[in-house]
Amino acid sequence: MPTAKPSIKVDKKRSEILKAARLCFRKNGFHQTSMQQICAAVDLGPGAVYRYFSSKQAIIEELAREECRSARAIENSLLRESHFLDVLQSMTHAFASRHDASHDAAMMTEVYAEGMRNKRIGAIIKKAEDEWINVLADLLRTAQARAQIEPLDDARQTALFITALWDGMMIRQVFHRQTKMATMDYFESMLGKLLTRGGKRERGNRLVDSSGEPSEIEAGEDNQLTTDTRQLSLI
Repeated sequence: MPTAKPSIKVDKKRSEILKAARLCFRKNGFHQTSMQQICAAVDLGPGAVYRYFSSKQAIIEELAREECRSARAIENSLLRESHFLDVLQSMTHAFASRHDASHDAAMMTEVYAEGMRNKRIGAIIKKAEDEWINVLADLLRTAQARAQIEPLDDARQTALFITALWDGMMIRQVFHRQTKMATMDYFESMLGKLLTRGGKRERGNRLVDSSGEPSEIEAGEDNQLTTDTRQLSLI
């Protein structure tokens, strides 16, 4: 017989436990947090918590899956964008807003660090990473076919490189909150320059800036900035 779907009440209680665990993990890390602390934070006895999660390991695994679902939601939102520079902008703001609003940059690093030590969690993260990189690589290939970005030797390696830059920015914005918006704008601009002719969009065979006005640089010109940014995009 098919297994009955969890009730709304069960889902709500699981969500409450995860929320309490997340607070504890942010404060103390995975290994310094005990099940007793999680029980106290959610105001439930150990028996009640174990009805929903068999162990602290099970809670950590579910948090890793939540990270994956969040990344997938960001992926889906990108498919609505028609130009790759819009994809870069949307993705940068989506990552920054998510981690800033929930203060989850520390949680993200905890999950990834645990994935390096724990094979089960590592497998969850690896699956999500593969999905994410494949989506981004496909977007890069499409942008390349539409002449929205410079030619790439390897779209997948470029996708890994860009993702590493995003992850680094998410962690560092915690320590640079006073300049967050300026940092994000600069980061976004530099990503565009790495992949396009100075961060400019193309229209036909002419370059246009973000306002849509034609640039003085012809698309076919041998411009030093184009050469430099193309080389950087292939690192």
